[in-house]
Order: sequence, then C-alpha cells, then structure tokens
Amino acid sequence: MARLCRKVVETPIQCSTDAFYKFFKKQANFLPNVCGSVVQTIGLADGNKSWVNTVGSRKVIEILSSESCRDTAEKIKYVVESVDDRSRKITYKVLEGALLQQYESFSVTLQVTSSSTAKWTINYQKKDPASENPDFYLQLLPTVNATVDIYLRSNDY
Repeated sequence: MARLCRKVVETPIQCSTDAFYKFFKKQANFLPNVCGSVVQTIGLADGNKSWVNTVGSRKVIEILSSESCRDTAEKIKYVVESVDDRSRKITYKVLEGALLQQYESFSVTLQVTSSSTAKWTINYQKKDPASENPDFYLQLLPTVNATVDIYLRSNDY
C-alpha cells in the first residue's frame, strides 16, 4: 500500500478569519465569481440542495486543469468529510475526477487559524511512486486565498 503523503501551504489573510471560514463553509458558490482564474464552475451534486458545507454534502467543482492547458477545466466531485467550527476547519475528499487516475486517495483540508492565516493541507496516496506530486494544485491555493481575502475586505465582511 502506498504511503500517505502531505503537502501544506499557508498564506496570511487580512480579512476577518470568521468571514473567511464562513465563505468556504456557506458561500462556496461564489468561488467562480471571486476567483474565476482558478475555479471555473461549482455545483451541487447527488441531490444536495444546500451550499452549506456539512459532513456528507457533495459538490462538483471545475478548476484550471494544468499550467499547460489554461483553456480547459478539470471536473472534480468531492464530499465534505469533516467540519469543525471551533477550529475553523473543513476537510474535503475527492470522489471522482482525473486526480484519482494518479492518486489512490486525495483530500484537502482548509483551516483558518487565529493568527490570520489560511492553511491548506493536501493528503494523498500515489498509485505509482513515479506519479507527480500534486504541486500544481498546491500552487493554486494562494491565488484562491488572496482573491477571497480581497473580495471579503472590499465587501466589508
């Protein structure tokens, strides 16, 4: 069995940490408007009727697929695996998508810290040791953080 690997990216945020967390917990549907350079579309999946991220809720997101293919989007279906309001942490697990061609498992956790940082942790298991690390996806997250931060500050959240 492949070993579990982890990559982390942290960026400072200037907006309210509560507003940043609330954006990802309750307003993810705004992502294509806020950071359309990364998130092309997002939609509810498998009968979900609410945008609020709760354990078990499922969504489909289309993101920029790779540095070499800026005109195409990669569709990823995910489930919210855990939500911890006290520590402002949400974990998403990939269920379907091209990512799972390279990785046995792939999950992403957002934690908004009290020290005004947005910390994303990617946990993954490669199917083949020669598979690439998910650095491309990790590099997208600072852009997401920055654009959401600017959006929230410019809209007085």
